[in-house]
Amino acid sequence: MSMRTRVLLAACLSAVTGFVALPAVAAEGKPNLGGVWLVEKPQAELKTTAGKAPPFKPEAARVYAKRKQAKASGGKSADDPDPAAALCLPHGVPRLLNEAQPIQILQKPKQVTVLYQANHQSRQFYIDDPIPAADSLPDPNYDGYSSAKWDGNALVVSTYSLNALTWMDDVGMPHGEKLTVVERYELAGTDTLRVKLTLTDPETFTAPWDAQLTYKRQPNLRLKEDACAEKLWHPPSSASGSG
Repeated sequence: MSMRTRVLLAACLSAVTGFVALPAVAAEGKPNLGGVWLVEKPQAELKTTAGKAPPFKPEAARVYAKRKQAKASGGKSADDPDPAAALCLPHGVPRLLNEAQPIQILQKPKQVTVLYQANHQSRQFYIDDPIPAADSLPDPNYDGYSSAKWDGNALVVSTYSLNALTWMDDVGMPHGEKLTVVERYELAGTDTLRVKLTLTDPETFTAPWDAQLTYKRQPNLRLKEDACAEKLWHPPSSASGSG
């Protein structure tokens, strides 16, 4: 069946049933990743695709164990940038991808934008944007510098220049400024999006390692306000002690 025939059939189905059928392929002939998505099983403690702990270097393993112990005892770490903690700073990558809040993907031929409900964050991926030389990369920041390309039906995003102020998961996985994150977005059916992560950081890990997240499409879900500053300045009445 030709692509034109499939599009016409989808349009007819929408007219008859009253439902909006999202095309499987975007106008530029690439898979249509657009829409609202929610991670299926957020991992508070990020694991490899085999379900094991990452290959930590000894010092990084000690830092991680200390932070996990503090979390398990109900305490909060002063260096946790998460909006739910005290600092109200961006989550960073890859932690932002693993939040139990929806994301919205906006897709154009030369740019893919991802909006995150968590703390009103966004990332822009420019297709086939050249990667700067190592000595020309932007200064490290929370979400880093990203370059994207299509590899067949997969959108591959490579992110560099991440600062070391963020955690890689909710219980304190550390990283250094040499961390690079490669995200491979690939549809596994109309309503399932798989994101394979390849994480490389010679300061923290003895070797690169992979993790995977699965998102489910949420056609009836809309992103809501998640103003972190509001939580800081106007805490709930139970926290402020007011009636």
